[in-house]
Amino acid sequence: MEEARQTESAWEVRLGVPEPELDKLSLASARPRRLRAWLDALPIGDPHRGAPPLLTLLDELPRLRVDGRRRLALLEEIRPRLRQLAYTLESRYLNLPLMPPERALQAAALSHRLFQGLAIGYQSVAAPLLRGKLNRPERQAAATALQRAMDARAQDLFLHMLLYKEPPAGTWQVLHNLYAEAERHALEALTVSDPELPGEEGAVLIAYGRLLLTASAQPNQLRQPALMALYRAAAHWARWMPLLADAADAPFHVDLQSDAGPQALSATAGDGQALRYFDTRPLAAALAEGGPGHRSRPLSDILSHHLRWAWLGPRERRGPRRPVDGEMLLCLGLDAVHRRLDQGEGDEPLHRVRRVDHGDGGYCLEWRGGTPNTLRAGGLLALSPMEQPQWRVGEIRWVAWLGDAVRLGVALLPETLRPVRVSAGDPNAWPAPALLVPSPEGDDPETLVVPTTGYRSGTRLTLWDGPPRDTRLGVRLAGSPDIAQYTLRPAV
Repeated sequence: MEEARQTESAWEVRLGVPEPELDKLSLASARPRRLRAWLDALPIGDPHRGAPPLLTLLDELPRLRVDGRRRLALLEEIRPRLRQLAYTLESRYLNLPLMPPERALQAAALSHRLFQGLAIGYQSVAAPLLRGKLNRPERQAAATALQRAMDARAQDLFLHMLLYKEPPAGTWQVLHNLYAEAERHALEALTVSDPELPGEEGAVLIAYGRLLLTASAQPNQLRQPALMALYRAAAHWARWMPLLADAADAPFHVDLQSDAGPQALSATAGDGQALRYFDTRPLAAALAEGGPGHRSRPLSDILSHHLRWAWLGPRERRGPRRPVDGEMLLCLGLDAVHRRLDQGEGDEPLHRVRRVDHGDGGYCLEWRGGTPNTLRAGGLLALSPMEQPQWRVGEIRWVAWLGDAVRLGVALLPETLRPVRVSAGDPNAWPAPALLVPSPEGDDPETLVVPTTGYRSGTRLTLWDGPPRDTRLGVRLAGSPDIAQYTLRPAV
């Protein structure tokens, strides 16, 4: 018994649950109806005025001497208003350069504080309940508080994904602790009402699984709109994804005693009793068959293709990475790349970046200073070492913040690639830039890199590469919001 009490106390300390010390709130009433009226009067549409009193309320509520039922009722009044405020803040830090202006960073920091404050509030509801005997009403209240805390923590971590930033130390550990505590009391799968979710029902396991699915899908290879579409869809999919104590052949695992997100099964694992496994392959198979996208918000073909690639099984990195010093020049976008390859020069701006490492298939680069909007995952670039000009074409596979710099993972396209021009539909149309990848040895067809917009499988083209020839786009092999690569087949 004493050991159990020590475990529960340690759990509360790890989650930052404060001791009750306040007799009243400084700004609002501790009665739910009066608090609701106070919240309705807050200027939610103006975060600079609406956020400070809400943050004060969230700071005081866990320290208020009040029974758990009352604290939970007060938090339930706060939660939808906080969500509204968070949605207002989104417009200030989304769809901006990778290094956004200070105003955007301040808005994101404010969202972090709001979700963290909300999570601590719900944790302060769950902690005393889990110290006592859990009859049916207490079990439901504890499950609700844990689910709300997990959802708020997950929203906070998801915001780091949206901004391509590593979360602070301890972030994943807190999430694992919440899930482990729910599991220890057999509350992880207990259904709770949640008007913020599709179907208006949730559970700790659903909130946790939603985040695991998102984190396992290589989020730093996706742009913000695709990431948000994935997170919405994962709220549905997590309902059908079990978290297992037995590995079987599941491709991913998560270590509840670590401060890390999901890992490939081949990664080094810790204590077997703390490991949980999940299998993403059924989802990948369902996506290949045309589901399970939400009817009102179907996933894009690009996102579905990426998820199938990520979830059918983690890929091992091909070949070793070698540290390398020096700088490189690069230009961004298909038009700039085409001019650079075709003319050897152009009027597009050239950017200087530092090489971090190099492998057979590409580079890791570090960009310091302000970034243009065209620097993003899925973008096309041409790059060359400064010391020996030799231009190669690559695709930005992933982006991530590291300190005050942005790191890029660049996958090189074949060295035989060359600039061409194409006229789509009408051979008299003005030829547009494209990149031709000649057929390698064997029977593989030529491929063509074109803008994503305006082209699709079956489009008839006149290819201007020496004598003009008629052709047609075949199967799309790869694609991003910027570019797509198609096989070429005869125009018949």
